Amino acid sequence: MYTGWLRKFKVDRLLEPQERYEALPRNRSGRSNEHHCVIRLNSTYMDVVDRRYRLRGMVATTVGTLVCTMMALFGIWLLAMWVPNARPDGQIDGWLVAIILTLFIGQFPVMWRYTFGRDFFTYKYYPIRFNRRTRMVHAYTDAGPSGVISVPWDQAYFHLGHGEGETFLRDIRCHVMDGEMVRKTFAVGHYFDDPATIREIWEFIRRYRDEGPEHVFDVPASAQLHLSVADTWKNCYLTVIISLGEGLLPYRAVLMPLLVPLATCRWLVLKSSKAPQWPAYVVTESHIDAADPHQLAEPEYVGQFYEGRGA
Repeated sequence: MYTGWLRKFKVDRLLEPQERYEALPRNRSGRSNEHHCVIRLNSTYMDVVDRRYRLRGMVATTVGTLVCTMMALFGIWLLAMWVPNARPDGQIDGWLVAIILTLFIGQFPVMWRYTFGRDFFTYKYYPIRFNRRTRMVHAYTDAGPSGVISVPWDQAYFHLGHGEGETFLRDIRCHVMDGEMVRKTFAVGHYFDDPATIREIWEFIRRYRDEGPEHVFDVPASAQLHLSVADTWKNCYLTVIISLGEGLLPYRAVLMPLLVPLATCRWLVLKSSKAPQWPAYVVTESHIDAADPHQLAEPEYVGQFYEGRGA
């Protein structure tokens, strides 16, 4: 689930046989459901989050932060209490201090390089924009506005992606091709352990691009967005609760000592990050008509528009 984020996608390579076999269809195929992946939808463009959004500030970062903090505090305690008394003459052993600092304090630069620095002080989310008018796909990257990947819809190669560590996970992958070579790759939408769910998300995207926003929902009356990317405490808490899954929801009160640190870490990560800003050429081509009948309202918090749910 960290492929493409903590571990980079493999590029500058040939398309693999499995990627050819699991290419996503360009014709109508089955049900359509956005599964909380879409954050903006109108007649001009649709914005979809990438797969890392639901992981921001969650288990890996929270556990890493807690472990590093405890080890650092233990190192400080050793420096204050044990090191001065480690030699009979009361002199401080410089080598011992250096070892303790390296083991307990020096861990932070390492963790920053491989985990914290890819979560804190980055971007709140990394949208993928599907523009119907220009027939372009734009993907936001870690490089910001200057690193946006833009590829024509008809030239983008979409296929069913597989997790590397968690091989049961699936997502939507898009390759930017140069002949038979994969030059760039990005993921679209959330990951799930059910390929059918991923295909429903793909059908939602395909219908929007090829048939228009009026055809994306199987039940027109359900034409509402449910994902909010606002960096509020309520959103962070709801995201953590939803991540439990239906089976654990009845036990959320008992699990609160675990849920609160997750929600807090996610809130800190999002608050420390900045909102993505599309480059000028993407903004210019993304004009929305004032009376657009297909522009959907964006919820203030996750699930706001579910029937019967209060504020």
